[in-house]
Amino acid sequence: MLEVEMFNGIKTDLNFLKEKMDQIEVNVNEIDKDLHRNPNPEYVKKLDQIEKEDNKVHFKNMDEFDRQFGF
Repeated sequence: MLEVEMFNGIKTDLNFLKEKMDQIEVNVNEIDKDLHRNPNPEYVKKLDQIEKEDNKVHFKNMDEFDRQFGF
């Protein structure tokens, strides 16, 4: 009887793991769809407009920043 209980416990654990794997697969598929979705063209236009209006100073690296501000 001890072996039957042990096998039932293993079966329960495997069923639990299978459910978790199924949930992970669903989540990964949703993330994958989000990553490969084409962006809304209106958003892209708006982002391009914001970038064109950007008057901030941009630095390629910290050395360039240091030179600009005399460090």
